[in-house]
Amino acid sequence: MSKPTEKLNRSIGCKQVLDALMTILMPRLPLALQHTRITAAEVWAVLAYAAVHQTSAEAACGTLAAAPSGNRLREVLMAALPERAVLQRQLNTVLRAQLPKHLLKGKRSYCLAGDTTLIPYHGQPDQEAREVVRGPSKGGTTHFHGYATLAIVHNRQRYVLALKFLRAGETTRQTLGWLLDRAKRLHLQVRRVYLDKGFCNQHVFRLLDRRGYSYIVPMAASGTTGGVRRLWHGPSTRTVYTLRNAVRLTYTVQVVVVRRVGHRRHFRWFVYAVAGLPRGLRPRQVYQLYRQRFGIESSYRQLHQVRARTTTRSPVLRLLLVGLALILVNLYVTLRTVLAQPRRAGWFSLPRLRLFLGRAVAELLGFAPIVQQRASPLLS
Repeated sequence: MSKPTEKLNRSIGCKQVLDALMTILMPRLPLALQHTRITAAEVWAVLAYAAVHQTSAEAACGTLAAAPSGNRLREVLMAALPERAVLQRQLNTVLRAQLPKHLLKGKRSYCLAGDTTLIPYHGQPDQEAREVVRGPSKGGTTHFHGYATLAIVHNRQRYVLALKFLRAGETTRQTLGWLLDRAKRLHLQVRRVYLDKGFCNQHVFRLLDRRGYSYIVPMAASGTTGGVRRLWHGPSTRTVYTLRNAVRLTYTVQVVVVRRVGHRRHFRWFVYAVAGLPRGLRPRQVYQLYRQRFGIESSYRQLHQVRARTTTRSPVLRLLLVGLALILVNLYVTLRTVLAQPRRAGWFSLPRLRLFLGRAVAELLGFAPIVQQRASPLLS
């Protein structure tokens, strides 16, 4: 007689998605709520609702019947949040807990991608000027709150594993060093590091070479002549390039020049600083390798799709909302991996995660009725 086999149930409902989020948040992001009847579960539920609807916590409180008032929630939350450094450490603990266990066993190496994102900020700093960083004009301002992340690029699974709040005056070398130190503490074996053009400077290359990392970093072309633009000719090739800075320090790196045929057979050139690549790797293969990093760009687009909005000046609360968005993106990647089926591998999308979470919170707290201002036969 054959043994009965247990059928694996891969279905998931709205409440299960909310429970999964609460399970990862509650133990690792404790809220020191005092002198209030508001519970931590209610706070997280309201913030999750605001995140998936890309609205503010105050608007979410006005929509949900059993939620506290927006002002009261903000007062309680601001009093319960720790200092920024402590909150950053707690958020990184949550991101680490979301990583699959096989990534942390150290049996194989993985590609990492570092990047920064700047969220426009209109207003004065809350406590110190270094809270706000400057950058190229975007969203009608040159002032931003900046965040740096490090993510794993592996088999279409993009897990964010580290988050750092950027301060004015902090160099890209310091930022990258902090991110790589975080990966080292997680005991991750690094195969290769992908960075964007913002990290293209000789101090970053010195750091990567000193630590022995393999890397691919695109080189930005500034000005109209000279510099990297001098490499924009001829076929794809390998060569060397010497970087110079304002204090006349120089550093020579290996570069790969890739020529691609663009629209109407116009040529486009891509220049990458490289190190530690396998021998015999052709320039076009370097181009394809770096394309793996563009999954991080999609992660940033997803970040803004599940990020609650706010007008607060508090960098701590803003860091919490960005961290919660990254946690939701990681949760989506996990659920998509668990629920994927051979014939329907892409059925679980980020919009569906947003829909599930929004419905679960609405079922938990209910919708607030809308007050009718004047009589209408359609609403009677």
